[in-house]
Amino acid sequence: MEVITLPGRDIWDSIVRNTRHATFFHSPAWITILEKTYPGYRNNTRAFIFENGSRAILPLMVERGRGVIFKKVKHKSMPLGVYGGIISAAQLSADERQAIFRHLTASDIHDLKLVAAPLDNQEYPAHFKRTPLLTHLLSLEDGFERIRGGFSRGQKSNINQARKKGVTVRVGGTEEDYRRYFHIYQDTLKRWGAQAGARYPWGLFRNLCEAGSPDIKLWLAEKEGKAIAGVIALYCNTTALYWHGCSLQDYFDHYPNNLLHAEIIRDACERGYARYDLSPSGGYEGVIRFKDSFSAQRVGFNAYHWKKKAL
Repeated sequence: MEVITLPGRDIWDSIVRNTRHATFFHSPAWITILEKTYPGYRNNTRAFIFENGSRAILPLMVERGRGVIFKKVKHKSMPLGVYGGIISAAQLSADERQAIFRHLTASDIHDLKLVAAPLDNQEYPAHFKRTPLLTHLLSLEDGFERIRGGFSRGQKSNINQARKKGVTVRVGGTEEDYRRYFHIYQDTLKRWGAQAGARYPWGLFRNLCEAGSPDIKLWLAEKEGKAIAGVIALYCNTTALYWHGCSLQDYFDHYPNNLLHAEIIRDACERGYARYDLSPSGGYEGVIRFKDSFSAQRVGFNAYHWKKKAL
């Protein structure tokens, strides 16, 4: 097995494009955005080439601690709790998987966290601590009209109410659009308080904008020209993925989030995507029920953690 640390973009993109369960988070574009945003992270991605021609890749980043003398080093696939893990176009054999994990556990890695993507068919070692997680996947193969028919009665009503109240949806792309979105996000953080979890800096959204990638779309819901809610969706292969969303509390009764997701689903159907991943809900029952109302299926996946034993 040949191991390539920091593989070139050509081989990296090729493996991503040919892996069914790969997401935008597995792409070099995402890692570039993280490196620009967070100086404490650096790329440490590894590609694996086998004698039979099989190829795999592990998108990986190193996080360095802030200790003065001893700086703890952690490897993550991926940071921010998003999907990562090993991806390969073909199912890896048991021997190939073992070779990859022998390399990882014998390397300079001492603390490794992996979040395997939904539909990931790789098997991870039993000595990796496993944490079960949950997302929602909506199949888009039946087309939008049939999918819309499966929305709950309340969901259909809320979408209709949004339109009646004059909410419109558009795709934004300018820095000003992202600033409007960030303003809504700040309002959302105040509302959630300590329950907000991760807090993303303006630089992350600016770098998403500056990436200029067609696989990054900022969806904005507006009322009379004012942005009142938004979603950042990320696209890769046959998966459209809801990564981040926020809304103004004063417009909850306009149901902008309901309309946003409906329009994202419509667009993804028209562009031939196979599924819409509504992302994990952090255990919030209200958010889970909201995603259930689109008739999306609950799908389990796992996060893994391995630490090298001290000598």
